[in-house]
Amino acid sequence: MKIDREDELQQIVELAANICNVPIAMITLMDDQTQYIKFKVGTDPIGISFHENFCRHTVVQKELLIIPDTQLDERVKNNSYVVHQPHIRFYAGSPLTTHDGFNIGTLCVYDRQPKTLTIIEQKMLSRLARQVTRLLEFDASLQLLKEQYESSRVEEIKLRSFFESSGCCHLLLDTHLRVLSFNNTMVNLLRNNYQLTIAEGMEVNDYIEPGFVEEFIRNCKRALLGENVNIETIINSPKGSNPWHLIFEPAFDSMGAIIGVTYSATDITQMVRDEKTVIEQGESLRQIDRILSANLHHPLEVIKGTMATMKQQGYPDDVIEFNLLEKACDELLDKGSLIILSEERNGGNVPSSLNASIY
Repeated sequence: MKIDREDELQQIVELAANICNVPIAMITLMDDQTQYIKFKVGTDPIGISFHENFCRHTVVQKELLIIPDTQLDERVKNNSYVVHQPHIRFYAGSPLTTHDGFNIGTLCVYDRQPKTLTIIEQKMLSRLARQVTRLLEFDASLQLLKEQYESSRVEEIKLRSFFESSGCCHLLLDTHLRVLSFNNTMVNLLRNNYQLTIAEGMEVNDYIEPGFVEEFIRNCKRALLGENVNIETIINSPKGSNPWHLIFEPAFDSMGAIIGVTYSATDITQMVRDEKTVIEQGESLRQIDRILSANLHHPLEVIKGTMATMKQQGYPDDVIEFNLLEKACDELLDKGSLIILSEERNGGNVPSSLNASIY
């Protein structure tokens, strides 16, 4: 555990030793296996096993524990620190009780001879223990806040990196549609197209193309009512008219309340061009089919007529090549008829699925 207020806690240990007039004092933290000695005076150990420490008897109660003579107390008389060096004969410990009632350790004092504490000394030791707990809890809370802040900073950096690396224009607006945040793509677009430098606090008329302001405000109001608006439209600018894919979404705070609008704009000019290219290529292929069908239809009919005449003249039906040729002619004529029928049904237009364009 990292503790920032070490000087204050060390001073409390030294003060406890002076008040109780003993050579040894400690602030300890405990788990079910070890007693960790975090601050001390008059002793060297930094850790004692759970079964060898005196404080395990303190942390099971809420009040100060005093053992005037360890050799006369059944709980500790066989403890190695009593039987051997440093021959502890006196112990007093106050539990470190957190605000939610857990004992996490002790403020304790020791002597090598039997003794007791006056009422004033007992009260002072208990008060010092409460001060230790407050400092530890404050330090733990401060450390938690630091960790949360660092975690938030990392997440913010990740989000900002995604925000800035996006090829789309992004804006975050407040409920009055004033600019709160924006990415570099938006900065570059406004600078290149309008010689405009966007800044926080700008109003709608300051950064939106005049011919698009009314529609922009209308869609933002829909987003402020909780609706996700997803549209494609043509936006005119000094650099020309281009198709854009626009998204207006409500922005929420941590409590789920709508606090503004997120606006994303993607230039889809290239995508529309690609779609038109596909449509044109499809039309070229259909034109080729029409030409081939028209050019092949008459020769195929001639071949069919000739084959019919040959059959009437008694040409053998069991000739495989003759039958295959007749079947091939029928298939080619059927295919040509289907192409012509499809063109008539569509009125010579491309399928509607390929014509889904904002133009």
